[in-house]
Order: sequence, then C-alpha cells, then structure tokens
Amino acid sequence: MLSNRQPTYTGPYAPAPVRLLNTVARRSKPISDKLISLEMNDLLQTACRKTGLVDWGAQGFKEALGVLVDSVGREGQLTFFGRFSLRQFLVDNLCCRLRIIETVKRFPEIGRQKIQRPIFITGWYRTGSTYLHNLLASHPHLRAPLLWELRHPCPAVDPRKVDSQKIIRKVRRTGRIHRYLSPGFSVAHAMPAENPEECLHLFENALYGTTGFFITEAKTYAWWLLDQDVQHGYEFYKIQLQLLNWQRPGQQWVLKWPYHLWHLDTLLKTFPDATIIHLHRDPDQAIGSVCSLAAIARSSFCASIDDDALGQFWLDYNAAGLQRSFSARQKAAAGQIIDIRYPDLMADPLSEINRILRAADLDSDTVWLNSLRANLKTQPKKKQISHRYAPSQFGLDSGKIRERFTDYMADYELASTG
Repeated sequence: MLSNRQPTYTGPYAPAPVRLLNTVARRSKPISDKLISLEMNDLLQTACRKTGLVDWGAQGFKEALGVLVDSVGREGQLTFFGRFSLRQFLVDNLCCRLRIIETVKRFPEIGRQKIQRPIFITGWYRTGSTYLHNLLASHPHLRAPLLWELRHPCPAVDPRKVDSQKIIRKVRRTGRIHRYLSPGFSVAHAMPAENPEECLHLFENALYGTTGFFITEAKTYAWWLLDQDVQHGYEFYKIQLQLLNWQRPGQQWVLKWPYHLWHLDTLLKTFPDATIIHLHRDPDQAIGSVCSLAAIARSSFCASIDDDALGQFWLDYNAAGLQRSFSARQKAAAGQIIDIRYPDLMADPLSEINRILRAADLDSDTVWLNSLRANLKTQPKKKQISHRYAPSQFGLDSGKIRERFTDYMADYELASTG
C-alpha cells in the first residue's frame, strides 16, 4: 500500500529497557565493544566450543564472514544491543553449520535425497512472493519449508530425535521477542512459526545471507555479494533442503526468496530442472516498500539510519538485480520462467495459480482449488493498520524511479495503481 500518511517507519526505535542499556554501554564503549566481539576468529571459536565440533566443510564461507564483520564494523552503525544481537545471530548460524556438516557425514543417505523439479518464487522484494508462496504451499503435492524448520534445520546431530513441538515453541518465543523489539516489522512481514518462509534462513548458515545488510548499514557487504561466485552458498543450501527432505519428505518443493533474483544464474545451475516464478510490480511501490521494511528491520539495532542513502541503495540494488536476472534468463529453457504481474496476482490469484500449475505440470486437484476459492472469498479485508510508506521518506522521487525503469514498466505494463 502506497501512502504519504502515517508511514510505518518513523525513525530508529527501541523499547525503553533497550535504550537504557545502549546509553550505559555507550558511556563505556571500548569495554562494551570488547565484551561483545564481532571478530571472526572469536565467532568461529565460540561456535566450536558450544557444539564440540570443528569441521567447517568448504572454507569459502570464511571470506564472506570476514567481509560481513568488516563491513558492519566500518558502516554498521550498531548500538550495543544491535552488536549483541548480531553476534548471537552469527554464532547461532555457525553452530548450525557445524551440526549440519556433522549430520551429513554421519548419515550419507541425506546426500542421496532428490530435490526434483522444485518451484522457486522470486522477484524484487515486496512483489507478492509471500502471498503466492502461502497459496501454493497449501497444494497437496507441494512441500514448503516452515519458519521453525528453517530457523533450526539441524537442532542436533541427529535431528530426528528432537521434538519438533519444542522447536516450534522456541521459535514462537523468539517471535514474541522480535515483535516487542520491532512491532512495525510484523505489520510489514508477519512470520508465524508454522507458516511457510523464505530460503534466507538456510543461506545464513552458508554465510551468504542478506540479514547483515538488512539490519545494519553494511552496504559494502551487499555489493560484495554481487561480485562473488556464490556457488558454494547454493550447494550448501541444497544440502540443507536434502536434510529437511530426509527428516520430513516432500513430493515437490515450492520455495521463495526475492534475493534469488540477484543470483538467478547460480540458482538455474544448481537446480536445472526448476520452475522459476518471476513476480513484477510497479518499481515505485516495490522500492518504497522495501526501503520501509529495511528501515524497520534495522531501527531497533542501529544508532542512526541514513534514510536518503537507504533509498539510493535500494534504487541501485534493485536495478542491478533486474539487469542480472534478465541476463541469466537467456540461459533458461523455454517455459522455465513464468512471469506474473503483482496487479494480476492481487486481482485474480486463482487465474495466476492455474497458469503456474499448467506450466509446472502439476495436478490442478479440483478439491484443493475449490477449497482455495472458498477461502479467498471469505478472506477478511485488510485492516486499516497496514504497512504504510512513501518513497519520499527515503529521498526518492516517484517520477525519477519510473524514469529509470521506463522500459521495464512498459514491457510488463506496470503502470501505478495508486
């Protein structure tokens, strides 16, 4: 929703106890920074100590981790609490990586799991991927990863012995904490523990995720990712899908992550039989929305946010993603990529779903379609409390945004609807 009134993001925000903690820590900054180390070797050693494991697998991830912590250190603008949160996040991901590698060694049948003809939903951020993912995930023959298993794909060296309900409760508690710290984020992107979620969380275990430049000002890391061969990240991602499939098998996977668009060539190389759904939305709306989401995401962790720089970053980054994706599409097989316009998806989701089913050679399943049709008819209207944003908050002019993407908008008939 595009609106100049009451935008969700109004500036850095933190609950009173967090503000007090940050104030105290700021007065003793050299000591507090030393207490909360983001030094790479310390992060690695901490993960090894916590898990009792030492095999990291392919070493390429260390360069990504090094670039990330260096970028955060120079540009991140983290508060004490932000620094603490990022350290915990990175250590948790490193621990998960160690357990995954150990589990795959102990159970070689994991590597023989087939991830056949997966469906990937991608496109710029804020183009309807979550909505479409939830709809397709309800298909009886499709398997979508749920947030709780994405956050904890390998909670123990033999994950089959872990009570899934215990993990679900843990993710729910984490969700409540996150809503307390950043109440606006759940308005823009709700994340229930048992709902389908995006591939981001598995890429964080490969140290090729995007959280680092979403919750901090680490732009150098974001641009560095585009210059790298991220094949290692995609191979580790595939291993994790095999691990999830080994634990809870699925007939055919349906997955989503906007950032696949920036690395579409590697995605196609890793999953040559995949069906790709590319979503398209008016750039003015999509860029304004992702700027707001990114600002909300970092508002609890950063001492300051440069709104204009954030706007320019996402304008340039989206342009780079679109250019890279269209270059990669030239290598795709005929019919492998399905283009869907956001206005069409919102106006008539069933028609777009039927297009996907035909293109992916999926059973239409009359019972499922009728149930979906009934649910869509009874779906309540969006509440007035919604994600509001305006590109002008981030130093962006709507006319200049559309001018930059004139050809793209014309090709996909993406005239603004409001």
